[in-house]
Amino acid sequence: MLFHVHLMHHSASRSVTVAHPAWLMVEARSAWMRNVQDNNTVSRSQRSLARVFDELGVRHEVERRTDDGYFSMDIYLPEYDVAVEFDGPTHYYHTSESSSTWRDASTTTRTAKTELRDFFLARQCGKVVTVPWFEFAALEGSPEKR
Repeated sequence: MLFHVHLMHHSASRSVTVAHPAWLMVEARSAWMRNVQDNNTVSRSQRSLARVFDELGVRHEVERRTDDGYFSMDIYLPEYDVAVEFDGPTHYYHTSESSSTWRDASTTTRTAKTELRDFFLARQCGKVVTVPWFEFAALEGSPEKR
């Protein structure tokens, strides 16, 4: 988390000077990099989305790290320099009391962590495309899925 804050500070239009011991940033960066390397579980939904690219004949890489190594992209389309992120339920805040509207985009808000992820990925790739889980699930079995 400390390294995430460091990245945010250095990406701000007005950089904020933060004093910390040098060893702390070395440790924070190492912990961040270990997490990026070790935390790359591919969900069923990600595999399903990757199969769509297979069916379309689009070359892609699953869980590819950004060039700086700080982030892992769910799916990367190297020919287009596009990061594709499958956003499951944990990427959203639910903003309605009614449980029946969970799949309604108007009742969900993306989390700050998800917004930051996309901000940093956009600095590494030409484009970032997000696929909300509720939209992908609604297309299951339909030709529009392609």
